[in-house]
Amino acid sequence: MATNDTSEPNSNPVIWDLPLRLFHWAMVTAVLVASVTGYLLPDWWLNIHAYAGYVLSGLLLFRLLWGIVGSKYSRFGSFPLKSAESKTHLLDLLRGRSKAYAGHNPVGAWMIVLLLATLTALIFTGFIVWGGQENSGPFSAVVGYRLGEFTEEIHEFFAGLLMALIGIHLVGVLVETVFFKHRVLPAMIDGRKPLSPDEKPVTLWHNLIGTLVLASTVVGIIYLAVTVGETQAKTAPLPASYKQECGDCHSPYHPSLRTQASWRTIMENLGDHYGEDASLNPQKTELIASYLKDNDAEKFDTEAAHKIGRVGTSSHRMTDTRFWQKKHDDFKPQAFKHKAVGSKVNCNACHKDAETGRFDDARIDVPKGVKS
Repeated sequence: MATNDTSEPNSNPVIWDLPLRLFHWAMVTAVLVASVTGYLLPDWWLNIHAYAGYVLSGLLLFRLLWGIVGSKYSRFGSFPLKSAESKTHLLDLLRGRSKAYAGHNPVGAWMIVLLLATLTALIFTGFIVWGGQENSGPFSAVVGYRLGEFTEEIHEFFAGLLMALIGIHLVGVLVETVFFKHRVLPAMIDGRKPLSPDEKPVTLWHNLIGTLVLASTVVGIIYLAVTVGETQAKTAPLPASYKQECGDCHSPYHPSLRTQASWRTIMENLGDHYGEDASLNPQKTELIASYLKDNDAEKFDTEAAHKIGRVGTSSHRMTDTRFWQKKHDDFKPQAFKHKAVGSKVNCNACHKDAETGRFDDARIDVPKGVKS
């Protein structure tokens, strides 16, 4: 419905209900957190990124529901999406004109549809990546690493698309507010826009019920995020003999960090173990070799097993793999010499779950004073 948008703000009735406005600014906040943690911060902020995704999923669920039962201009049925109306509005914009609408104008309505669709795809693919690569979240029990890795690029595509749509959206809001003097941005704060005399503003019922539904949905999703946790993936606890013998010189590595062939080569050459004599008696050698063989990289579906364990190097050093080097390229050489780290192979210094073989990004805790 087109209206005249020249009246004073205080004379305009509230047509954007409170739940919709709360949803809008909560969505802005959650997207900002997800963007900063996804694009700008190190991997160990991934858990915050995931929690932002949970909040966004709760907000989206509310918006889909509110688009059906909310107040008039919150409902999707009020969106002017007909092609003829959209074409007319676009042509008017090119001519420097724009009608004032009580609800969304046609271009704005289509933008909301695209934003909601993109966010839905972004969250869905994010949960697949979270489940496949980090063994966490609602899909962790059914999604393998390969699917999670494949989906990561799709997730990043939708993230880029979302940034582009947000940019276009902000330009549109700026033009409508500054150039055409429409109450687009102010209305999303106070809810007030012009309304024709034959229509009614938002009722108290919609504000109260909607706010309760919004809060319940988001709190429910956050509770789910906290309780779902991670899958109880195979960990192959390190035997005492292995921890004792190998732990004398360095952190005992999880067996998933190398293949059977690589472990066999290492165990057959303990007399010259990277320049040291690490020879063991035959009984212990056989016991440890058997454990490593039965729990090598092929037996695990973790990121570390796929990206480090299954990637062979002539030196058999995990630090020579491309993935390890890429993950640590932000750290300068002196960082590994810090007293809290000691060397590149002291995984336990930063990876609090190294002994389990998971190496989840969210479990990284770089010691204080270690600078990249």
